[in-house]
Amino acid sequence: MSAHDTYEAILQELASGEMTVLQKQIFELLKSSPQGCTRQELVYAIFGYVPQNLNGNVDDRKIRKAIEGLRSRLFPIVSNSGQAGYRLDVSREGVRKMLADLRSRRDKIQEQINAAAKFYSIPDAYEPPMQATQLELGG
Repeated sequence: MSAHDTYEAILQELASGEMTVLQKQIFELLKSSPQGCTRQELVYAIFGYVPQNLNGNVDDRKIRKAIEGLRSRLFPIVSNSGQAGYRLDVSREGVRKMLADLRSRRDKIQEQINAAAKFYSIPDAYEPPMQATQLELGG
């Protein structure tokens, strides 16, 4: 399936009302920006301001959740650590890069899980030490 065919199928889904208004806005912005959009650019285009800081920004969080929802429905939105932002990309290379980045993140998270489990390991069954009793010596 070509990129054009894929985008046309997505547009049909848009027309059917199965997406939120925010998801539609994001898709249209990414479709019109083949080079992609940074998170700041998306906030500006959708909410009308440039955020000074994305940490804790509610509008940025809404956009990331909407993108997560689109991705879960197999929309070809790719990103990777090497390039800030998001873009539509149905090429094998674009998807390979995104998958490699996601796998790397997963592996790092698994390492953290393993370290925490080892550090905080508690036996499944805890048995208190036996009570010592004093013996009387006969004499």
